[in-house]
Amino acid sequence: MLAAAAVLSAAAADSAPPAVAVIDADEMVFDRPQVEWAESYLQWIAAFARDSSPIADTTGAQCGAKQGGEVWFLASSEGTAPVVRTCAVPAGKTLFVPLVSTMQRSNSPEPNCGAMARLAAAALSRVSRLAMAIDGRPVDELGNHRLPTGECFALDARSASRSTTKAAVADGYYVMLPPLPPGPHTIEVGARIDSTSLSTTYHLDVR
Repeated sequence: MLAAAAVLSAAAADSAPPAVAVIDADEMVFDRPQVEWAESYLQWIAAFARDSSPIADTTGAQCGAKQGGEVWFLASSEGTAPVVRTCAVPAGKTLFVPLVSTMQRSNSPEPNCGAMARLAAAALSRVSRLAMAIDGRPVDELGNHRLPTGECFALDARSASRSTTKAAVADGYYVMLPPLPPGPHTIEVGARIDSTSLSTTYHLDVR
């Protein structure tokens, strides 16, 4: 699986406003390393049927589906076209924002997690030009936000039907944001995969 979200707008890049402070990738968030939040994000996505997945959502209608706890996930997109989503986010939520991720899945009872991790990393090597802006202000050093799972995890842990997929390994870039102040906010994130630019814009109403 190869998923990504958004290209930084030219206007934001040209104005070069101050960079936004985000949570460092090596910081624990609610007593969990951020790679575990990456796994939880992918398990959240896997809990939906494909046609109702937040990744397939083109409007933001699925933004709050099956969300809970102190961390709020913003879904990436399928990458077929730029996506703009509008959604309400409860105030006080820490945001977990995927930039781009790759994943390998296995139905084997004894998956080769090491080989799967190498394949996920190889797919991620095709990614370049990571970009993210919050309210027009860029986020710097996005390359420091890589979170490879390394070991296998149960992708279908949140799926009511329990699919036949027993294990997954993922690699990708994700950014954890402290709670945004109440009010409107715009988050733009993106990447380039080979020669294809991918983009998602989130118009959030924090309340």
